[in-house]
Amino acid sequence: MDASHDTPDLAVAITAFNSMRTIERALESVRGLARVVVVVDSGSTDGTPERCREMGAMVVHHPWSGYGEQKRISIAQCAGHEWTLVLDSDESVEPRLRESIKSALARSAEPANGYEVNRKIWFLGGWLNHTFQPEWRLRLFRTSEGRVVGDLHEAIVVDGGTRRLAGDLRHDSFRDMDDMLRRHLNYASVLAAHDGRGGTIFRILVSPSAAFLKQLLLRRGFLDGWRGVLAAGGMAACALMKHLLLAQRRHFGPIGDTRSNA
Repeated sequence: MDASHDTPDLAVAITAFNSMRTIERALESVRGLARVVVVVDSGSTDGTPERCREMGAMVVHHPWSGYGEQKRISIAQCAGHEWTLVLDSDESVEPRLRESIKSALARSAEPANGYEVNRKIWFLGGWLNHTFQPEWRLRLFRTSEGRVVGDLHEAIVVDGGTRRLAGDLRHDSFRDMDDMLRRHLNYASVLAAHDGRGGTIFRILVSPSAAFLKQLLLRRGFLDGWRGVLAAGGMAACALMKHLLLAQRRHFGPIGDTRSNA
């Protein structure tokens, strides 16, 4: 997927695992934008690595070592390139954002060392224009100035100034409501295993409602119609599952890994 050397010295770093549903869109969205695309795969069995190679990406296998560490490894593969754009395998660059990236990198005198982009979820055939919005993430940065902090709630930080880019980063995180609930259960299990706070009757009763109302009312998710209602409900379910799992650990012992029986 190498672009011509007339393009900015940009590398794209993607982390993937069994990502055939979304990886083609992700790769196609950066075709011709970057000089190299690197996919760090943690053991896919659905043909993801093979498809990535067919589309011109360089594939590096690395066993799963946590959200933050996988991103660190993917960024390390981009050493030697001036700029790095970090994507998850279910994210793709929308046309307006693509043009914003090209314009930003063409301004060589630009003082910014990093750029934030707004991630927007595509859910059940349409955009969530209000639910979870805005969701600014620093994803484009000078390779020498950026680093990943944290693991479970990982983030990219840079030394120096940052700016925001116009356009959206499309996030195809959930195929449907069933997929959303399954993923939220796994994520709730991880959250509960790493965060011992909660699991009380009060949190079981209050946290789901707070999560639901935050998205539906404060974020005006109701303007997204039933997509917004369902997405807000998914957040409520995640909060409920987290505190139920914490209550289990508090009263009956350690939490098992729910993914092992999937």
